[in-house]
Amino acid sequence: MRVALVAAVLAFSEDVGYERLMEDALDEVADVEVTMSGSIPSYAVGSFFLTGPGRFSMGKEKMTHVFDGFAKVHKWSFKNGKVRFTSKFLPSEFLNNSLAKNAVDWGVLAQETDPPRRNPGPIGFLKAPNDNQGVNMVKLGSTLELLSDTTTFLGVDPETLDFKEQVKGLEMANQSNPLGDVCSQGSAHPYTMEDGSYLSLREANKLAGPGKERMALYRIHPENHAVMDTLAYFDVPRASYSHSFGMTRGRPGGDLAVVLAQPVYTNLVKLMSKATMQAGFETPEGVGTMIHVVPLDGTEQVAVETRPFFFSHFANSWSSGPKKVSFDVAIASALFMGFFDMGIQTNKTRRDNWFAENNNSYSTTVRFEVDLETKQVTEKELLPKGEACQSEIWCQLDLYKIHPDDEGKDYCGFWAWHTFANSTAFSSWAVSRVDLCAPGGARVVAMWKQENVYPSEPTFVPK
Repeated sequence: MRVALVAAVLAFSEDVGYERLMEDALDEVADVEVTMSGSIPSYAVGSFFLTGPGRFSMGKEKMTHVFDGFAKVHKWSFKNGKVRFTSKFLPSEFLNNSLAKNAVDWGVLAQETDPPRRNPGPIGFLKAPNDNQGVNMVKLGSTLELLSDTTTFLGVDPETLDFKEQVKGLEMANQSNPLGDVCSQGSAHPYTMEDGSYLSLREANKLAGPGKERMALYRIHPENHAVMDTLAYFDVPRASYSHSFGMTRGRPGGDLAVVLAQPVYTNLVKLMSKATMQAGFETPEGVGTMIHVVPLDGTEQVAVETRPFFFSHFANSWSSGPKKVSFDVAIASALFMGFFDMGIQTNKTRRDNWFAENNNSYSTTVRFEVDLETKQVTEKELLPKGEACQSEIWCQLDLYKIHPDDEGKDYCGFWAWHTFANSTAFSSWAVSRVDLCAPGGARVVAMWKQENVYPSEPTFVPK
């Protein structure tokens, strides 16, 4: 009886506070001092920024997907051993329109709200701002740009987090799309180049009729945010939704981008009709994932089809030989979007069992190598056993962070967001270090974890 009681208490204590991550956090603060325990290293001077959803309801309507929440921007300033905090909602047209009518504005969501929004039809879709950019951020000149999986971005002042600019992807100059194509999506994970510009990926989809669609690599320069400098592109029967991509650095003969074209395609007619990715995304069975290796100088590209899989984030990409390129990436047998349904995220049993019940679609870190001459692809699961990463059921790591000097080069390890860490509970989160060069194979060699604490992906400060 005593053993059963102890087990029940332990089970009940898991996930404490986790579901608060899906609650509205309406307060905004500006430059308040943070009360903390411990001390801040003297070399930690500067600002740390983070973005994500901060509000999931408006009036009677509630978001049904975690990714749909109204974007909020947070800033921690470090100086003289003290920390000050600022937190503000991103002043998007999406938020302002929603506040004005006390209802969630029209525009693309992952899933429809409950109850559903009023559908204004195709004209309303074309007028929708689609600027709830709360996935990632990048410094471009003197502006902090907020990004999502589109080419639109919103800029805020990095000192105050006040609004500075909105640049709409559909209005950018020099897009270079096939006739009739619409640039509907882009990567939320660009690369910052040596000149301060950022390099990203975009997808152009056809509304109707015959013809090709396009995936293109483009650059935005800090002195002119409204012009796309297209570096390279490839035309495909259907452009794939690609959340991230890879890039080599310092490769003799010129750097390469690695684009994974997974079997996730956008049906623009359906997207415009319902304004949700759930309605607009199509994932046909039996279609392989394409690996596109794209030189940034516009020279000959390589495209290879491999087995079907879905992916989220790249850890790194590099030249592994004169005619070879390698990359590490988190892949799965199901698209990650479905897991972040509110009904799953707010139900412990459903979120802990979702991966096993969906074809064991846990995220797995896999290393691919492409021979650019023979077009042969080899792959290796980096952490094939639970004991290699101190996880009871699966080595599920994502949101990788590597040393800046390792980006685009062969490397020996990364830090990552680690779920199911030492537990069968998804919400058992840790920040873990993986040694890729360890004797006997890759393994977790360090872990930061506290019970019922839910860390974001790691960020590091150089000494």
